[in-house]
Amino acid sequence: MQKFIKVIAALMLTVAMVCAAGCTKPDDPNDPNNGGNNGGNGGGGSNGTELPAGMYLGVIGFNTSLHTKPITRLDEQSIRETSAFIDNLQMDDATLLIEAVNTSLDMLYSSGIPKDLINVSIVNFTDGMDEGSWHYSNSHHGTNYSDGSQYLQAVTQRIQNMKIAEKPIEAHTIAFKGADVYDYNFFRSTIEGISSSQSYVHEAEVFSQVKTYFEEIAENLHQTSKNSILTIRFPVPNTLPARIRFTFDSANSALQSHQYIEGVFVMGSDGNGVLTNVQYVGLSSSSGNAVSASSMGDIKAEFKFEGMKDANGNHFTNSNIANVKKWTCLDDNTWVQNSEWNNSGNTEVNNEYYSSLIILNLDCSLSLGNQAFGELKDAAKDFVSILKTN
Repeated sequence: MQKFIKVIAALMLTVAMVCAAGCTKPDDPNDPNNGGNNGGNGGGGSNGTELPAGMYLGVIGFNTSLHTKPITRLDEQSIRETSAFIDNLQMDDATLLIEAVNTSLDMLYSSGIPKDLINVSIVNFTDGMDEGSWHYSNSHHGTNYSDGSQYLQAVTQRIQNMKIAEKPIEAHTIAFKGADVYDYNFFRSTIEGISSSQSYVHEAEVFSQVKTYFEEIAENLHQTSKNSILTIRFPVPNTLPARIRFTFDSANSALQSHQYIEGVFVMGSDGNGVLTNVQYVGLSSSSGNAVSASSMGDIKAEFKFEGMKDANGNHFTNSNIANVKKWTCLDDNTWVQNSEWNNSGNTEVNNEYYSSLIILNLDCSLSLGNQAFGELKDAAKDFVSILKTN
C-alpha cells in the first residue's frame, strides 16, 4: 500500500511540474486577465525577441472570418505588400469586430519588442455592430461567453489592463454608422468598449470624414514617435555659477523674450558641465530641469535637449533656431547679450524616431457598399503611407 501511495504521489508531482512548465490557463469570461484567445494582460512580447527599431504594423480585415497580415517592420517592400493586402480584401457578410480586436491584442502580446518602443496602438474601423464574435470565440477558442456583451466586456478589460513592455494600449476607433445599425446606443457602447478612452472614439457623420480621421491618427502616431533634439554649444563661462538664457524669438532683449531656455551653469563633481534650474518658456522639452553636457571640449560645452516642441506642441525644426541669441545675467540682474556667440554652427536640430507597434483593423462587411469600401481601402493605404515616414 505504501508503495502504491508513493507511485501516485510521484505521478502527481510529475503532472504538476509539466503544467507549471507549459499548461495554458483556460479562458474565464469573469477574469479580466483573460480575453478570448488565452492572451494575458501582462508585459507582452512574450517571445522575448528584441526587434530592430522602427514602425511595426499588422492588418486584420474582418467580416465572416479574419484575414490577417502579420506584424512587420515598415520599409519599402513591406509597404508595397501591405498595400497589396489591403487592395485584395473582399467584402462578405457578418462583422467579427470584437474577435478582430481581441486577436489584435493577442498579436501584440506575442510580438517581439522593438528597440526604443514608445507606443502600442490599435486602430479600428467599423460601420456596423458586431455580428458573430462571441459564438465564433466559443466555437474556435473554447470560451464560454453567454452573449456578445460579455465578450465585449472581457475585451474592454484587456484593452484597459494589458501592457506591452510597460506601455499601455492606445486603442482608437473610427466609426461610420451604416444602414444596418438598428440600435444606436448599442452601436455607441460597442465602439466605446473597443477604445481605450472616449476621446479615442472618432464617429464620422459623412464617409469622407473617415479618411480625415485616419490621417489625423497616423499623424499623431508619427508625432508621438518623433524626437526632436536641440543641440547647443557654447564656451564654458569663466565665472561660475553662471546664469544663461537662450532666446528663440526676435526679441531685442532677454527680458522681452517670450520663448527661451534658461539655466544656471555649474561644474559637476565629475568635471562635466551641468545646467541646473532649467526653465522652458514658450517651448517645452522632455530633458527636465537639470541637463548635463553631452560633451566637454577644450573650450565649448555641448548640451542636448530632447523632445523639443514649440508653444503649439509642434516638433522643433531649423526654423525654430533661426534667431537664437545667448545672454548672460550679471550680478545686478542685468542681462547682456554675448555678441561673439553665433547660433550658426552652435545650434542644430536633429530628428530621431522611437518605435511603435500598431494593428489596423478594417471592417470588410457587405454593408459598406462598393464605393465606400473602395474609399476605405484608399484611406487605409494613406494611413500606412503616413506611417512609413518614420
